[in-house]
Amino acid sequence: MADQNEAKTKTIGYLPLEKVQVLRGWDEYVDKSTKLSVLRTEAQKAKNCVRDALKERLNENGDIDFTGEGDRVRVFRVFRKQRQGRRTRLLDLSSSFGEQPSERKMETNGHSEDADVCEPSNQSTDNVNLTTDDAAANLDPVTERLMAIMREKGQR
Repeated sequence: MADQNEAKTKTIGYLPLEKVQVLRGWDEYVDKSTKLSVLRTEAQKAKNCVRDALKERLNENGDIDFTGEGDRVRVFRVFRKQRQGRRTRLLDLSSSFGEQPSERKMETNGHSEDADVCEPSNQSTDNVNLTTDDAAANLDPVTERLMAIMREKGQR
């Protein structure tokens, strides 16, 4: 069996947003991702409310959590929180997007050659920064706490 501490993924680099915005399906991804982020935030708030009610009803002082399992809910004590993995330097992948024609310019008559693979969205790329800012503003409490911890470590 694989070691639990072994990395499951490895970052290969990063791309500036303006390079990725030209990809087919990007607008739809941003729209759906933003909506999912809002739903996750709302679900986390609701779960926190239920967790607090459970702690009160069960007279628990420590951290507890719960999960739905079929026709019942499993409640358990949390002994330790998961740790954030180590961050490494990221590579800039912009060169992969050299002077190639963008996916949008290759479209003819408003239809992409691969329209059956990913349907392009009608949203403008001008809204991408606004929607990604909205998503960042709607982080769930756990993510907000992790961001605060990361900022603190960065200041040391």
